[in-house]
Amino acid sequence: MKITQDEVVERQTTLHIELDDEDIDPYLQRAYSRVVQRINIPGFRKGKAPRSIIEQYYGRESLLNEILDSMLPELTGKAITEEEIEAVGMPSIDLEGLDPFKFSAVVPMKPDIDLGEYKDIRVERETPSLPEDAIDERIEQLRLSVASWEPVDRSVETGDMVSTQIKGILDDEVVLDENDAVYLVNEDIGRPFPGFSDKLVGLESDSDASFDLDIPEDFPDENLAGKNISFEVNIKDIKERVLPDLNDEFAQSIGEGYESLDDLREEIDKSIINEAETEASRAYRENVIQALLESATIDLPPLLIEHESSHMIEEQERMVTQANMVLDDYLASMGKTRTELEEESRKEAIGRLTRSFVLSALADQEDIDISDNDINDRIDELFSNSDDEKPDSSQTAEMMDYMRRSMRMEQTMERLEDIAEGYPDGKPDQDKEENSDEDDAADTSVEESEKQ
Repeated sequence: MKITQDEVVERQTTLHIELDDEDIDPYLQRAYSRVVQRINIPGFRKGKAPRSIIEQYYGRESLLNEILDSMLPELTGKAITEEEIEAVGMPSIDLEGLDPFKFSAVVPMKPDIDLGEYKDIRVERETPSLPEDAIDERIEQLRLSVASWEPVDRSVETGDMVSTQIKGILDDEVVLDENDAVYLVNEDIGRPFPGFSDKLVGLESDSDASFDLDIPEDFPDENLAGKNISFEVNIKDIKERVLPDLNDEFAQSIGEGYESLDDLREEIDKSIINEAETEASRAYRENVIQALLESATIDLPPLLIEHESSHMIEEQERMVTQANMVLDDYLASMGKTRTELEEESRKEAIGRLTRSFVLSALADQEDIDISDNDINDRIDELFSNSDDEKPDSSQTAEMMDYMRRSMRMEQTMERLEDIAEGYPDGKPDQDKEENSDEDDAADTSVEESEKQ
């Protein structure tokens, strides 16, 4: 196999590969093994015709075409290994000819990364603050969740739930026709159209009403956006939300074992504080990562960006297809073009790849390594409070690799946070601090004894 390599440009290189007959022969043999099982050659039982006959009957190029899907990636991998290239991602392969057999492969290489003065990163950790009425708001949400709806004999008010018959007409064409439709009269919901709820306020039950509504220019449905629709409405019934009294009985009705309203408030207080601390920790971690990314410089290969961006678009298209939609139609409903989607995906791909490679480089720089014993200890810890036995699947190579990557990233983030908090050489070990305090206390005691 003859290999020539172009210069490295933008962290990718092109390999030009040419094979002689000796290199090709094993692949022809594989192709023959496939083909001989499915074609009939006069004078031979199926699967028994010799390779020379198959090549003559089927054609050498046809045999090679049978095996190209696995042959080219395999040969590219061998060439990458032989040339000692630090490759990342999938190469882009271009077949140039079968006789002689030549192809080229553009290979994305491991990015060049300079972490900069990352040990000088400092990010202040903010103490989470809670609104004074946070507990009352959470309790009000609970009251709303268990409230009942009771019929009322009055006109419609904001916050009511109404059952109604509606017909919307645009240019003599019915665009909305619903019977027994249930609506929550709340403009924040904006259903079926922005401003529709406001038009219901003040209407009486069991009486016909009509009104016009201007649809906003930015309404998702282009056929209705900016148009004026006439509505015919008949309110069939009106219900208002009845909230439970705020007392011990309400707390007990929540179903979490609360004996009193004070118990409920105490638990909500703990929950809100925990949520705020969790969010503050998440925000701090993101700020620290952003500081690292601003410190670092990275040169990503264009092919890697292209592959990541294409994968993201393919994934979105798959999700849209599962929802029985066509991607272009979905994008049109969002007021977006495919070109805009591709540009957004490219920017996000660069962000994802930059984040991943920079954090990995930090882990390498800080010699963060996860042993098999570390992984097994973590798995044992995960199942320590479970009645279930540790599954055999936890020991598979795939699971071990996943745990290794996950634990390595977690330790990398902990290390980065230590740096950002002012401990570039790592936080002092807690046990050492405690031992040091005990030693200081012992020294003080000795000194006092000597003075006496």
